[in-house]
Amino acid sequence: MPIALWLVVAGALLPMPPALQAEALQSASGQVPRVSLAEIRATPGASLMMPVALTPDPKNPLRSLTVDIEFVSNSLTFQKTSPGLAAELVNVTIQANLTDGKPDDKGLKRAKLRITASLPEPNPKEGLPDGLLAYLLFQVSQDAKPFAIKLTPTVVSAEDLSTPPKKVASVGTEPGLVTIEALDAVYDRLAPQVACFFFSH
Repeated sequence: MPIALWLVVAGALLPMPPALQAEALQSASGQVPRVSLAEIRATPGASLMMPVALTPDPKNPLRSLTVDIEFVSNSLTFQKTSPGLAAELVNVTIQANLTDGKPDDKGLKRAKLRITASLPEPNPKEGLPDGLLAYLLFQVSQDAKPFAIKLTPTVVSAEDLSTPPKKVASVGTEPGLVTIEALDAVYDRLAPQVACFFFSH
């Protein structure tokens, strides 16, 4: 038997590692769970709510999910988290823990916000829901300059509904963005729309 063919046959007979089995299963289902943040505009001194949404894989539901969200925190301060509508409907537990970093050589401070969403039942029948899991409340500093702050999510861990739970290897992410605008810039952008509204009514 040719060596190349023997290697193929031998590889087919060897058991697949658990991590690769999970990835293969998710590939077969055609999609993976995905955590998404949004793009929001804000002005100095404003409060804003950043939504955290989950698009699950119906064939491989999750019982828990932990995500780290990193961002430059000089002008953006995390205050608290609130459960989203989807989380409230199925009694999802939402926890948040903030770690502040030290300024770098350019004076930029970076913070890491860890968000955990989990189902409290030991044997849940359904996984984490499709939709809004949480709202993150931030405060923009009064002296903030025009700046775009990227919120970058990284999945730390995810588990399925198995007993005992198995780790889910692949979860996608979509970053968020907070664009801080000067009040003058907001006025210039909205003034034509406001004028059009008044003159058309």
